[in-house]
Amino acid sequence: MFSKKDIARYYDLSESQYRFFWNLDKSRSLHYGYWDASTKNFHQALLNINRILSKKIKITATDSVLDAGCGIGGSSLWLAKNIGCKVSGISVSQKQINTANALAIKEGLQPLVTFEVKDFTNTNFSDNSFDVVWAIESVCHAGDKSAFLKEAYRLLKNGGRLILADFFKKENLQGNDALQIQQWAHGWAVEDFSTKKEFEKYLYQAGFSKVDIEDATAAILPSAKKLYRSYFPGIILGFLYRLANGKPAETGKKNIDTACLQYKTLQKNLWRYLIISAEKK
Repeated sequence: MFSKKDIARYYDLSESQYRFFWNLDKSRSLHYGYWDASTKNFHQALLNINRILSKKIKITATDSVLDAGCGIGGSSLWLAKNIGCKVSGISVSQKQINTANALAIKEGLQPLVTFEVKDFTNTNFSDNSFDVVWAIESVCHAGDKSAFLKEAYRLLKNGGRLILADFFKKENLQGNDALQIQQWAHGWAVEDFSTKKEFEKYLYQAGFSKVDIEDATAAILPSAKKLYRSYFPGIILGFLYRLANGKPAETGKKNIDTACLQYKTLQKNLWRYLIISAEKK
């Protein structure tokens, strides 16, 4: 089982790769881009997921949002700047929180946005604190996905909305298919991906209603391809790192390998990218 420290360390050590391949300084995004008919470039695709998710659950300026697994604050800042809602971003990485707070100051968004180090399966926020719980490609890191959903339900006000986008593996994987998915997951400090069926069960057990599950795999396919293409220069950069430092960067190497695995397993239809929304009764 990956600990909170393991997950934070993964993101801290791989940040340079996100900065190089994902244009992190501009995009502030650690997630896949969402491509639709209006998308002109990769930067737009990275921001699109914020527009798609916020529109799906109709976030307004009067909403209070928890960004669960906020990274360096990209989605939180986008929501505050473009919608005007209040956002609390949380991450297990102190480094990410420091960066997010610096960006909030730079953007003049501090009155609307706050960032703290917290575990999204066990926060100390009060019951019924938020109108929306938002999570992009972060719930996969929860060793117990049901624990995240129980906490999200507790934190939401009555009638509050949950929205997330994440990776979900195919049912009943075996042999090499199961091994490749596991290798990909572990390379990202993910113990295991959930299946759609399993996650839907957890949603209802937590008390959620009006569950909607949208398959957005086609919309993120260009991002998966772009990540795959980064695998080859990543090998070269990894080699140069080893020459300069005299030893391999194991976390970095595994992250480079996942660039290949995520696309190969997608080609084999071993996983799907789902956008899931639900409401608290």
